[in-house]
Amino acid sequence: MDDSFFQRVYPQYNHRIPVISRADGSVEFGDYSLSKVPSSKSVEWFMSLDGSRSAKQASIEGCEQIGVPRQVVTRLLIDGFESGALVDSRTPPRTARWRNGTDRDRTHTDIACAQKHVIDYRDKFPHQDAAEIIDHRSAVQIELVGQGPLAEAIYQLGRDSGFEFTQQRSCASVVVFVSRAHPRVFEHANSHLCSLPHLHVGSRLDSTQIGPLVIPGESSCFRCAQLHHRDSSPDWMGVDLQWRHHANSGESDSILTYQTAAYTLLLLRHWMDGMAITNTAWIASLPWLHFRAQPALPHPLCGCQFHASDFAG
Repeated sequence: MDDSFFQRVYPQYNHRIPVISRADGSVEFGDYSLSKVPSSKSVEWFMSLDGSRSAKQASIEGCEQIGVPRQVVTRLLIDGFESGALVDSRTPPRTARWRNGTDRDRTHTDIACAQKHVIDYRDKFPHQDAAEIIDHRSAVQIELVGQGPLAEAIYQLGRDSGFEFTQQRSCASVVVFVSRAHPRVFEHANSHLCSLPHLHVGSRLDSTQIGPLVIPGESSCFRCAQLHHRDSSPDWMGVDLQWRHHANSGESDSILTYQTAAYTLLLLRHWMDGMAITNTAWIASLPWLHFRAQPALPHPLCGCQFHASDFAG
């Protein structure tokens, strides 16, 4: 980790991550195990960090107060950021000021999770800060197309989790098409005309499918999926039509609905954070809802990938 990181961050102890003492003498920041056991004096200094000094200044002062080598203090600070027990007081998320009280209270927890699972502090030059990740998530607006319990669950759970929704395509960053007929039936006739990234979600009775996420011109699309279904089942188009006729006559199991909504939002957050989740679908069914990833590759007869020189038809 380079000095620029220690110069730009102002570490503040995040009280939501407790310092845990184990019976064997080891110390953990929350459930994050430390490679080296700090002294009680070091822990006291660590918990006193209030964000008033840069990490570089704090480490210099810490060496004098604790009486340990600089690298020991530096390692303690890195452990603090990797575990989420330290946050940067200098650059909080800009969008936090616009959030309601509940969302603001959750900001430090969101930052801690981002630091633990999104930022790689092993990189010598970690240019991305947790505040930037949270701000980017807040800037992504989702258009939700479809009706029924699954669409309602995605919206309600998303709002409770800090996701932003819009009803205007021009303001949206991604579109979620929700189908009710069958997990593999794409009900929305004009979805192929969507020029934004878009995701399909469908559930019925005891099974559900999320995906593929379509990045127009870069990944497989809904038509690719239909062509693959037709390859494996020559009568698929007739089956598809029959399911469409029963779209409003049934729903999915309630727990399946909520689990699908939660997993849909989790995948969207992964995509917001820069994870590649295209050309994949996630399926699950009762009684145990284990979402399994399966390939959803471009189809050679679709035409959506003809521009790609490395696409073999």
